Amino acid sequence: MNRRIINNALVAILFISGLLSCSAPEKNLIRQKWKTIALNNPKMEAEFLKMQQYIDTVGTLDKFLADTVNIDSLKMSLQTELNQMKESVRISRDNTLMEFKSNGVVYMTSIDGTDSAMYELEKRTIKIDEAKLKGYGESMTFEILKITTDSLRLRLIDYGDTSEVTMVPVLD
Repeated sequence: MNRRIINNALVAILFISGLLSCSAPEKNLIRQKWKTIALNNPKMEAEFLKMQQYIDTVGTLDKFLADTVNIDSLKMSLQTELNQMKESVRISRDNTLMEFKSNGVVYMTSIDGTDSAMYELEKRTIKIDEAKLKGYGESMTFEILKITTDSLRLRLIDYGDTSEVTMVPVLD
C-alpha cells in the first residue's frame, strides 16, 4: 500500500515537472541580453517610399514650383533629409538592446540611455510595465513570433503601427 502511494506520488511529481519544463525553455531562452539586428515597419517604409517618389517627381507636375524654385537644390535638400531619417533609424536599430533578468526586470538600452521596467511572460507575449517598477510610466506588449537560442523575433503594435524586430543574443 505505501509503495503504491509513493509510486503514484512519484508519477504525479514527474508529470508536474514535465508540464513545468514545457514552459521553462522560453523563460530560460528569454533571460539574456538581446541586440536588435533588423526592424521591419511597413508604415515607416511606405512613408520613406512616398517621400522618395516625391523627391523623384518634384517640379514635374507643378509648373509654378519649377519656375520659382531651383528644383535641383530642392531635390538635394529633400534627399539629404530623407537619408538622415533613414540613418537615424539605422543608428537607433543598431544601438537597441534588451536584457531580460530572472527577477522580472528588463533593461532596455538605446541611443538615449538605459531604462528599466518589469516584464512578464504570458504564453506567446512579453508584457513590459514601467509603472510596476517605478510607479509611473508606459506599458508595452510584444508578441513572440519566434524564439530560439540564436534569435528572438517580436511584434509590437503601438497605436496602430506594427513593427517586427529581430534580435540576437549578445555574447559578453
